Amino acid sequence: MMFKVMWLMKRKAGTSMQDLIDYYESTHSVLGAKLFKENNFRPVKYMRKYLHPMGDPMSEGENSRETEPEYDVAMEMWFHSREDFDRLVEFASSEAVADMIIADERRFLDRERRAVFILEEHETHFG
Repeated sequence: MMFKVMWLMKRKAGTSMQDLIDYYESTHSVLGAKLFKENNFRPVKYMRKYLHPMGDPMSEGENSRETEPEYDVAMEMWFHSREDFDRLVEFASSEAVADMIIADERRFLDRERRAVFILEEHETHFG
């Protein structure tokens, strides 16, 4: 079974959603992929899901309106095992790597507004 982790992150004040997407895809994800490759880390998946708010079509009143979301991007990483994830965390926590990642994130993310989750999936098959 895959070990899956999700980070929810908010863009920095004054950064448009399109600027967030452009920077993340052209710079930050490239930095991450380069660090992974150079240090022999191979997540099974590294993906970003950008959250575009919409009103709830199944709701009336307050919930039917679009609101500013708490987070703008959900980043998922999948690993073959918890141990593979732990190795990546140990590497990313080293001072030089952490400083590089944090400095880049500060260009486009509000580092105070983030959350991290281990994902437990349950799937319903229709058919």
